[in-house]
Amino acid sequence: MLHSFEGRRSTSIRRCQLSTKPVPMILATIFWLACGCAAWMTPLVMTIPQRHRQIVLGYHSNPSNDESSQVEQKSTAFPSSVETKPPSEKATLKELVRSVNYFISRKCNYSCKFCFHTQKTTHHLTLEQARLGLALLQQAGTEKINFAGGEPFLHPKLLGELCRISSEEFGLAVSIISNGSLITQEWMQTYGRYVDVLGASIDSFNDATNAAIGRGETSIAAGTSDSLLPTVKNKHVDRVLQVREWCRQEDIIFKVNTVVCSLNWQEDMTKEIQQLDPQRWKVFQVLLLEDENVGEAAMRDARPLVVSDDQFQEFLRRHEHLPQLIPEPNDVMQNSYLLLDEDMRFLDCSGGGKVPGESILKVGVRHALLQAGFDHGMFQERGGVYDWKRQRDSNEPSKVANG
Repeated sequence: MLHSFEGRRSTSIRRCQLSTKPVPMILATIFWLACGCAAWMTPLVMTIPQRHRQIVLGYHSNPSNDESSQVEQKSTAFPSSVETKPPSEKATLKELVRSVNYFISRKCNYSCKFCFHTQKTTHHLTLEQARLGLALLQQAGTEKINFAGGEPFLHPKLLGELCRISSEEFGLAVSIISNGSLITQEWMQTYGRYVDVLGASIDSFNDATNAAIGRGETSIAAGTSDSLLPTVKNKHVDRVLQVREWCRQEDIIFKVNTVVCSLNWQEDMTKEIQQLDPQRWKVFQVLLLEDENVGEAAMRDARPLVVSDDQFQEFLRRHEHLPQLIPEPNDVMQNSYLLLDEDMRFLDCSGGGKVPGESILKVGVRHALLQAGFDHGMFQERGGVYDWKRQRDSNEPSKVANG
């Protein structure tokens, strides 16, 4: 895994000036350094995803010299929250908008029952409108843009040009999250050079489970009868395997997103994840958001798919030996993503729903950010900053921003 570390601990150590400080002060300083370094260096050198995994999985460090007992399980109970500092008041605008997620459209060809960004609208911005928004983000300090949906590949030309503009014109790292069903080799050969990271959503490696969830062109959500499930061949898994191979051919970083729900929490995905070999495997918990997948105005009712904290943690423990695993329970996920909807409005999820603010195209990034409900501290805690740049040939466009 290639993860970069964002320091969360600020330590100020006054240097010992040998020419002006008395000998006792020098000795005291040396003694303090010898005793204190061990206490703070160990957690400091640990990458954020490593620390985050230990917090979520309920682990603590054991001072024993026995390597086999360096990390012990503290409790089987899922922690209520991950500690973090207030998000924004000490962060600069550039730090806050470093990584932005843009839902280019809500339209989707799947009907996942737990989806929390449902097809309430079908429109999207024009290429020129989106270009202006990307320019505003880049000027504010954005370094990575993630295109999502809905299903972004329902608009292949628009998506491809947005990737090209983001990379060539603005020097942004480019990421895409897709269900994988509409990605073609032709698109990858044309626009893959502008993509750094491609993430595929896969919640199960069992055809019947995928159909029950609604992930696939042929599914219960699309009208498939329960009695037909054993004979229905859901092509979702096969498609993701093909996309993985195309990513290898184009040298694109590949990651997998999985939502743990009541239908898949007992599944062991070890063999398949090892076969896919993603750089990152992000594992989420079903998240209920008012008017999206729960409530009278919602297009889904995801309540039957909710898993308990214990069930979620059991899934994590089953796969904790996989180095790509990045667990994101609801209290970590909900406010730690900076989300732009199809009109480039930041979405505030802090109240349990998705409340859009004003578009950055109208009020600018700085003002719109005040309406985002974004927890920058949690963004750092979950390892939101990582090495998101692919290795490029000399003939390919390079990213000018630091990652």
